[in-house]
Amino acid sequence: MRKAVSLSLGFILLAVSTATSPAQTNSPEDMAVTEAVLRQANTIVLRQKLVDAKSATARGDLASAAKLYQEACTLAQQIGPGIPVETAQAVSGLASTRLTLARQAQSQGNFLDADREVIQVLKVDPQNTAALSFKKQNDQMLAARRANTPTSRLCNKFLTS
Repeated sequence: MRKAVSLSLGFILLAVSTATSPAQTNSPEDMAVTEAVLRQANTIVLRQKLVDAKSATARGDLASAAKLYQEACTLAQQIGPGIPVETAQAVSGLASTRLTLARQAQSQGNFLDADREVIQVLKVDPQNTAALSFKKQNDQMLAARRANTPTSRLCNKFLTS
């Protein structure tokens, strides 16, 4: 399947590059056609990344799935508003996988890794209530851990003396 997609994209890009040679000045129509072809090619790549991400999730490879969903979100932003279903799938998949990874990190006491994961969710979906709630809880756990470190206890001792 990947060969078919790459071969298709190769032909599309070849057609675009031969249609617009550097010796010509690009008219607005040529630029619009080039942009449309590029968006279509990116849409094909986006759909393949979504299929690959779902497959990685099914295999339990959440790190790979999260990376693929992240790439899909980036492509969706580049393509623009014409693909609402794919954009929603990319954002939803990214949120689901990154929050699962964040919960795993948090359960292992890895609050900084959990924070990094949840921040990735909030970058693409700032109103995600599950991510906002998780971030608040994780921030509290981070603050509690900082307060209980030997360095902070020592500093507090000197500050109160």
